[in-house]
Amino acid sequence: MKPPSTGRERILREAIRLFAKRGYDRTSVPDIQEAAGLSRGSGALYKHFPSKEALLAAAVERFVGEARESRAELGEMMLPVDEGSRRLVESMLERLGANRDVLRILWRDLEHFPELEGAARGEIMQSTYLAIAKWLQEHERQGELRAHDSQAVAAVIVGSVAMFRVFEAIWGERAIDISDERFAAAWCDLLLRSLRP
Repeated sequence: MKPPSTGRERILREAIRLFAKRGYDRTSVPDIQEAAGLSRGSGALYKHFPSKEALLAAAVERFVGEARESRAELGEMMLPVDEGSRRLVESMLERLGANRDVLRILWRDLEHFPELEGAARGEIMQSTYLAIAKWLQEHERQGELRAHDSQAVAAVIVGSVAMFRVFEAIWGERAIDISDERFAAAWCDLLLRSLRP
């Protein structure tokens, strides 16, 4: 497969940044071209993307791809539950932190794009919840965790990490001034204390 061109990547990066900062509706193709170092009226963007909506779709698809990669890694990560839970939360924090702009776009701009919204909901959130529920079930099966409602617990633990990052993405600051390390330590402590046999 041919790697994406530098021009395509630059256009996508700038579109994501502008969509996150201004909103999809308030960002024009000339704005994106100018931010990407192209002439405002050149139409050069269309050599890489057929429309502004295609840029939005590419941003969502990239994040969906990263979510799939994370789930694949989770499926391969059958470490002891102590180490695995720490790796799990750190990975979620890292990936969501690296996608703050996309989080803002997902939160604010997808209601008029039901197909993209459905893909984001299904591939990013619902599939992630189910993958983590499966991870919890496997640790329960191995006797490392007590019997529990793995889907409900997955909703609680994934929701807490997601909202920690979403609030940061939306407001530009953390809802409470704690480091990722403190969050991860508290998250693991709560998970392990409540679910150990």
